[in-house]
Amino acid sequence: MGCSQRNLVLFSSFTARLVFTALLLVFTALSASAVQKSETAFFRFYFETENGATADLIETADTVTRKVKFLTGFAPGEKIDVFIAEDRNAFKRLLPKKSRVPSWAVGVAFPALNRIILLKEPRIDLAATFRHELNHILLGQAFRGKAKVPRWLDEGLAMIVAEDWNLSAMTVMTGAVLTGAVMPMADIARRFPYEEKRARIAYAQSFYFIAFLKREFGEAGFRRFLDVYRNHQNFKLALKRTYYLDWPEIEELWQQYLRLRFNWIPILTSTGFLWFAASIIFVIGYFLKKRRSRQKLAQWEEEEKVIYDD
Repeated sequence: MGCSQRNLVLFSSFTARLVFTALLLVFTALSASAVQKSETAFFRFYFETENGATADLIETADTVTRKVKFLTGFAPGEKIDVFIAEDRNAFKRLLPKKSRVPSWAVGVAFPALNRIILLKEPRIDLAATFRHELNHILLGQAFRGKAKVPRWLDEGLAMIVAEDWNLSAMTVMTGAVLTGAVMPMADIARRFPYEEKRARIAYAQSFYFIAFLKREFGEAGFRRFLDVYRNHQNFKLALKRTYYLDWPEIEELWQQYLRLRFNWIPILTSTGFLWFAASIIFVIGYFLKKRRSRQKLAQWEEEEKVIYDD
């Protein structure tokens, strides 16, 4: 290694430590309570208060990481720093300056800094958010910025790792297909829409595109694709060597998958639609019952007239 290269490495290392120290100082200043630290085989956790969710996350983090390695082949090359914010304001203060994070985000990963920041709130599944952001870190470590990993691959893998599939995602995808709102995969390769509604479509597409690859070519084939991609740092080459297809051919198969997989049936069987239908049935039943009551009352009135007329 030349002198200039060594200097660059030393400078990068010094900069990373400086950024880490500054962020830790900010985190310490977030409240009067002292910041706690817990270290595992793969992580350093920083938090203010340890409740059940935090304790469970720390206890299971290494096991989750090994599962992710089995699914994707990616594993930590160095320890990952995880900061857990107590509220939205603390979460915002922990973000690096000029970082562009949606207002609705509850977790964010910075692969270049080897750092995850999580928001701890009662309504948020802290463990699922952690798994999602962990994938971003591991993918970043695997490629180290050498290849422009498609955003849909990054986010889709993160959703699978976080087990973030639900009927809502299926409904979003179905609605996008039926209304023509599906975006070309090339459009969400570099970045996702910032607006929440279109971002949800992009997330759903990412999840289902990977589900499509696994369905068409198998789990083992997908893991091989990731391995070839990581080794050669070339997306199209990895597709060709794994699936023996070019990108336009895979896109055509993807379009066929969308037409067959998503139609009105998922909407008609979704929980939301069933609740809506049940509500309509209830309202109709209520008015029918009220109408029968009025008819019965009118009948009684007629009977009373007959009785009193006698």
